[in-house]
Amino acid sequence: MRRSGPPMLNPANAITCARALAAPFIFLLATSADGASFGAAALFLVAAGSDALDGYVARSRDLITPLGTLLDPFVDKLLVCSALTALAVSGRVGMWVVLVVVAREVGVTWMRNVARRRGFVLASLPMGKAKMALQCVTVVVLLTVPSPGAAWVDALVLAMVAATLASWLDCAWALRRGPDAPLSTEPRTAIGA
Repeated sequence: MRRSGPPMLNPANAITCARALAAPFIFLLATSADGASFGAAALFLVAAGSDALDGYVARSRDLITPLGTLLDPFVDKLLVCSALTALAVSGRVGMWVVLVVVAREVGVTWMRNVARRRGFVLASLPMGKAKMALQCVTVVVLLTVPSPGAAWVDALVLAMVAATLASWLDCAWALRRGPDAPLSTEPRTAIGA
């Protein structure tokens, strides 16, 4: 008898879905606060940090599914983009920052689809992982600092934007190299690209 794969609704995917459900609450908490929002920052940290948990559960229990490999990086992007949008609406970061991040995510998603049609997988590259970590740090700082216009905060935002653009170029280079680019061996890694 042929063994079927793991069920689509499993503990790893449930954690991923719970992470996605946190996004609108982060947005509401951040936009309703007059200034810093420690509640939004705490919820963001829990949702972003649980990415490692869903990846661990999926790998350790052999629960990696096509749905999970699709949802996990999407939820990473949803959390960061919704938090940055809330920060822009609150006037704590420029809307241009949100547009750069969203454009990168759309562009990389398109490149991954192109790679898939060409018969290979663009893995999560080290620059993408560093970009995600820096985005998370930047979001938490912007949600909690009393003065988001401080010079050091501006420098952090610019570093995050630079890492975002660099990771976009890194993916474009990997797409150009084609099948010689690193293949993804663990689709649910701790931090997405």
